[in-house]
Amino acid sequence: MLFRSLFWIWWNQCIPNIQESLEKVVKNLSFLVLIVFCNVFHYLFFSYNKEFKTTTVIIEQGMKINEISEMLYKKKLINSEFAFDLWVKLNFLEKKIRFGEFQIIGKNSIYNIAKILISGKFVYRKFTLVEGMYKYQLIEFLNKIDPSTSLKVTDIPDNLIADTYSYVVTDNAERVLENLTNFSKKISERIWKERDKNIPLKNIEEMYILASIVEKETAIKSEKGKIAGVFFNRMKIGMRLQSDPTVEFSITRGKKKLGRKLLRKDLKFSSEYNTYVNKGLPPSIICYPGKESLIAVSRPYNSNFLYFVSKNKNGQHYFSTNYKEHLERIKSIKNAK
Repeated sequence: MLFRSLFWIWWNQCIPNIQESLEKVVKNLSFLVLIVFCNVFHYLFFSYNKEFKTTTVIIEQGMKINEISEMLYKKKLINSEFAFDLWVKLNFLEKKIRFGEFQIIGKNSIYNIAKILISGKFVYRKFTLVEGMYKYQLIEFLNKIDPSTSLKVTDIPDNLIADTYSYVVTDNAERVLENLTNFSKKISERIWKERDKNIPLKNIEEMYILASIVEKETAIKSEKGKIAGVFFNRMKIGMRLQSDPTVEFSITRGKKKLGRKLLRKDLKFSSEYNTYVNKGLPPSIICYPGKESLIAVSRPYNSNFLYFVSKNKNGQHYFSTNYKEHLERIKSIKNAK
């Protein structure tokens, strides 16, 4: 009895100490588990590749989350495919990820990468529709960015401005062409609205046609308005435009370069585009003009000039008010050679 009594006295004294020790152990274990969890959570979702580099990522239309995470893992942008999938699903981001081309720059985590992919901050590629480019050349470019396109030359509009344009990798040829058309429409309508109302043009289409001729005649900005003025002066007196670039286009139709100088017999080439044979404007553009050529046609240089001739290899011209003076200019150029 004495032993039992002593045991219970001892036990009752130890119990609080054991309970306290167990509570300490549980607290320590809980804290340890929390630390481990936080480290794992940080490693999976917020740790980043320490290599400071730029990686291009293309999310194609129709890609599933597991396909995206697999690609990111192969590019060594994330530490775990599972973690990326989990983060996207837990945050309901599946339908928010955009299709397109993105740049992952430098240090990034799953959190940051997911944020980039839903931001819509795409990589915009650029291409230049060069002044004087033909429809066939534009078709070739559209085929390069979208080999599946069924666009033909007849599908390409005339009213496009030669300029530098942006597009994203997921754009098809039709979308790129739509962007070109919308931009050109906006700019050309403003230019047409601000035109000199005395110019003998009926509509924007005619402005584009004459601007395309001016574009081929000179690349010098300061001379575009003068050359446009010459053509308007010829139109006012019923004179043919007599533009060499229209003859070249009549022969090649913009499919290739002529590869030689124009001959006198070429000036009689039978074509609705040949302005040596026909009065007035050709039926459509002979190339894509730049903005400066459109402005030059809309607000031409006011003069009495009727003729111009190239005076040097830099493309500069002499301008004359009559044919006699024009012939003298030509003679002086030949004598200088």
